[in-house]
Amino acid sequence: MTQGSSTTEFAAFLAAHRPLADVAALSDGMVLDGWRVTAFLGRGGSGEVYRVEHVETGQPAALKVLVPHVDATPESRATAHRRFVREAEFLANNAYPFFPKFYAAGETNGSPYVVMELLDAQPLPNRDRAVAAFLQKVCTAVRTLHRRGLVHRDIKPANILWRTNGEPVLIDLGLLKETVARAGHTGVSVTLMDGHAVGAGTPHYAAPEQFGGGAVSAVSDIHALGVLIDDCFGGKPPRDWNRIVRRATSSLPEYRYRDVDDLMRAIRGRHVARILVWLGIAALTALAVGLWNRPPVSSAEVAAQFRDDPASAAGLRQAMDDAEGYDEPERWRALCE
Repeated sequence: MTQGSSTTEFAAFLAAHRPLADVAALSDGMVLDGWRVTAFLGRGGSGEVYRVEHVETGQPAALKVLVPHVDATPESRATAHRRFVREAEFLANNAYPFFPKFYAAGETNGSPYVVMELLDAQPLPNRDRAVAAFLQKVCTAVRTLHRRGLVHRDIKPANILWRTNGEPVLIDLGLLKETVARAGHTGVSVTLMDGHAVGAGTPHYAAPEQFGGGAVSAVSDIHALGVLIDDCFGGKPPRDWNRIVRRATSSLPEYRYRDVDDLMRAIRGRHVARILVWLGIAALTALAVGLWNRPPVSSAEVAAQFRDDPASAAGLRQAMDDAEGYDEPERWRALCE
C-alpha cells in the first residue's frame, strides 16, 4: 500500500463531518448518557463512529458503537462483542497519553458504545527527522502495551490519529491479545466481517505468523512498525531507513528486532554506519594530505640516524648488497660509515 492510499484509508475513517448516513445506527440529535450525536464520521469492520457533544459542557468527543454486519454469524458477532468490550475496558483503565482518553461507556439497543477523545486524521510524516520523532512516539505506545503483556496486532496508519498539539495517538485496541509469556498460548483466529478477514490484523501490515498459524508475540507488532516506516517514505525509504525496514519486516520472527527498545535504538542510530564511513574517509584523507605535505628528508639526515644506530646501518648495508639493480650503493655505504 502506498502512502497516498494509506492516507486515504484513514482519512476516510475520521474525516470531515458529513450528514448521517441512512444506514447509521444512531440518529442525529440522539442523546446517550449526556452525549448528543451531531455527525456520522465513519464505519469500521464492526462498528460506527460518530461525533458527539456533551449536552452540558459542549465538549466534543467521538462515540464508537458496535454494529456487526447484517450477514455476520453468531460466532463472529460474539467475537466482535468481546473485542469491543475489551477495548472499552482498556481505555477505561488507561492512564497513558499514547491512547485515546476515555469519557464514558454504555449500551444502546443491545449494542455497547464507548465515548472517547475526538482525534484528527493527518498524513504520515515523510522527512527523516519527522519520521524518527513520529516513530519514537508510536514505539513508546507499543512498548507500553508489550510491557503489560499485550500485543496490538493491527498497527497501521488508519489506527494512528492525532491530537491538535501534533501528538500521535494509537487507536483501535479491539485486537489486543495477551502474549505467549503472559497467557501461555496465543492462537490465531480469523473472522470474516463485511467480507474481509479480521481478527489477525490487516494483511499488508500483519506479520506472516498472524495469518499462518504461528504464535503471535511482540515481534509481530515490530513487523507492522517496519511496514509503517516504509509507508512514511512512500515505499522507498532512504538507505539508512531501508536497513531498519528490512530487518523489522523479516518473514522470520527471530530475525526481527528483539523488542521495541531494540527498534528504537536502531532508529536513533540510523546514521551511525554512514557517519563512521565518513570519519574513516576523513581520517584517511588527513593522513594522505599529511604525508604529501611532509618535508623531504635529506640523505645526510638519514645517514645521521643510521650512524646513531649501528644495527640499522648494518642492516641497510646488507640490504643494499642483496638488492638487484641498485644504482648508488657506494654513495649510501659511504654515508652509513
